[in-house]
Order: sequence, then structure tokens, then C-alpha cells
Amino acid sequence: MENNLFGNNYENMKPLAVKLRPQSLDEFIGQEKLLGKEGILRKLIERQNISNSIFYGPPGCGKSSLGEIISKTINSNFEILNATTASLNDLREVVEKAKKNIEFYGKRTILFLDEIHRFNKMQQDALLSYCENGIITLIGATTENPYYSLNNALLSRVMIFEFKALERKDIEKILKKGIEKLSLKNIPEEIVECILDIAQGDSRIALNYLELYKNSCMDLKAEDVLAIFKERQSSYHKKEDKYNLISALIKSMRGSDPDAALYWLGRLLAGGEDPRYIARRLVVHASEDIGMANPEAMIIANSAMMASERIGMPEIRIVLAQAVIYIAISTKSNSCYMGINRALEDIEKGDLESVPLHISHSAKGYKYPHDYQGNFVKQEYSSKKREYYIPGDNKNEKLIKEKLEKLWKK
Repeated sequence: MENNLFGNNYENMKPLAVKLRPQSLDEFIGQEKLLGKEGILRKLIERQNISNSIFYGPPGCGKSSLGEIISKTINSNFEILNATTASLNDLREVVEKAKKNIEFYGKRTILFLDEIHRFNKMQQDALLSYCENGIITLIGATTENPYYSLNNALLSRVMIFEFKALERKDIEKILKKGIEKLSLKNIPEEIVECILDIAQGDSRIALNYLELYKNSCMDLKAEDVLAIFKERQSSYHKKEDKYNLISALIKSMRGSDPDAALYWLGRLLAGGEDPRYIARRLVVHASEDIGMANPEAMIIANSAMMASERIGMPEIRIVLAQAVIYIAISTKSNSCYMGINRALEDIEKGDLESVPLHISHSAKGYKYPHDYQGNFVKQEYSSKKREYYIPGDNKNEKLIKEKLEKLWKK
């Protein structure tokens, strides 16, 4: 009786977002590309053929919910750990259980590891060995880009499935279920629209606000509820705004406005964005929008990225500010960005030239430029005339262009 009473009380106290988690693939809302009728991830699950995988995407998009569905769908032992609290001992316990399940029941074990990016290098290495020998099948969930937050060795042994923020229409469907669950027959439409605006693709936020309305705001006037909710809407929300804010930072630097760039950098930092993420974007921007116009920008940006791995807030703000200002006031050129894009476009269209014999591995007839005056000699490096690198209209690249033209006209 006590257990039943406890169970009933616990069930009643569960947040709405937990109560409404889908129980099957057919109940899952959103992620059509992965989990629609023709979705590749859906097919793998239905065929009981899921392999070591990483579910990568923003909060509230269904990663954990899918983990629960997999636990009910696939005929395997299912274990759940959260990397924010789990230790190597917890992992070893799961592995010991997995070994026994294989030995006694011939049944594999799936480990769903939430927040996998929180595991340090040693913990990730331990995961690697267990995944390799087939003792466990790993499903890791993360909100961070796995290509930056996970070891290369682990990445090479998993399939990565990227989840997108839910579309507004998906959140509307989920909210409708929540309204029915809470028996909210007369909730004003403007409050529903406000919740949709705040959620921005995060179903958990949407349901939390719906539950807040039911528990605390039903007796208030609609305008008072909207005022309360919109205070939250105007603040920085890491998941939904980071891409808009980083876009504003990049466009301000591209537009040579250091003051605006510093403001958007400040917004990102004040909102709790990972300085390492910002620094990585600065490296990309230094190449994409400055490139050969000022190659030192790449050195500055890369130094900031290295510093971000060793220095945290608040001091790293100064290093990032220096890099942002330098990039903003630098001469600009997108010749590197456009050049590689042109090359890739031709390749995608089927331009797959065989390597000329004299510059192939055997190098028959190759002329070694350092044997010639000025370390240059005319020879063909491609069977057709190509023009991908087009120097930009800036002093540095004009000099490069003049030098190249003189060399090839000799």
C-alpha cells in the first residue's frame, strides 16, 4: 500500500513535460527527417538495429524522450546515466550488468548517457573501450556540438544524428496536448501565442509555462500574465538566441563596427554562452571574411581560441574583446571563402580531373621549383585553366595578384 501511495503521489508531482513524453514513435512530434515514416533513425529503431550513436541538438527537441521510446521498443536491457552526476564507478556497474546480461540471457545493453559532453577525456576513453568490444551500445545525448566536445576516437565510432529545434507547429501540437491534460478550456489565445514566442522550439519551456499558468496565473488578468511572461521573453535564452546573437556579432565584425561587435559579444557572455564556442566562431570569421587581406587575423583569433581552453570567465572576456576589435577593424576579403566554394561547386558538378602524371605520386617529369631562379618554374598543375582564387580589392591581395601575374607572364 505504501509503495502504491508513493507511486501515485510521485506520478501526480511529475512536471507536465514529463507526463506528456511520447510513449511510441507514432506519438513523437517533430524531427520528421529523422523519425518520420521514411526517417533513417526510425527505420534503425524499428529494425532493432540501433548502433553507437550521438543525439545532438538543442534542449527540448526530444532527445531524451526518444531515448525512453527506444528503451520500450528495442528488445535490450536499457540503462540511463547522466554525465553531470555519473562517475567511472557508475559506468563500470553498468558494464558489469551488461556482461551478465550477455552471459546469462544473450541480451545486449543500451546505455543512454545524457549530457555526454560533460564526460572528461578519461571518462570518454573508458566509454570507447566498452563500445568497441560490444559490451554496451552507447546512445549519447548532448546540446553541444559533438565535433568540438567529444574525443575524435569516440566520434569515429558513433553515428551522429542532429536534432533540430521544434517548429512552431510542433510546439502548438504539444501545447494542445498539455491544455487537454490540464483541462484548460478557456486559456486566452494571446497567452498561448506568448508561450509559443517564448518557447522558440523548446517543448519543455512551452509546457513549463503552461503549467505555471495553470498553477499560479489563472486568477490574474490576461494582460498581467502577458507582462510576467514577456519579462522572460525579453531576456537572453541561450538555446534560442545564441544563433541570432552570434550572427549579429559576426555581421558587425564583417561590417567593421567594433562597438556593435563588442555589444553583441557582451550579450553572449552575459547570457552564459560558452567562451570556447564564441572563440571558434572568431577563427572561422577570421578566415572567411579577412583571409589573405590580413593573415594575422587568423593568428589573433586562434590565440583567443587557445586561451578560451585555459581561461574562463570573467578574464577571458578581455581576450575575446581584443580579438573581436582586431577582426572588426581589419581589412576584409572573402577570397578564400569564395575560392573553395567555387572549387567544390565544380567538383559537385562532376569535374573530377585525373592527377597529371608529373605531379602525381610517381612525379615523372616533375620540375622542382626550388631548383629554379626565384623558386618558380612554369608547369601545369591542372589540365584545364581554373580560376578559383580571385584576390580581393585590398592592398595585400593586390600585391599578391601583381606578383602572380608577373610570375606566370615570364
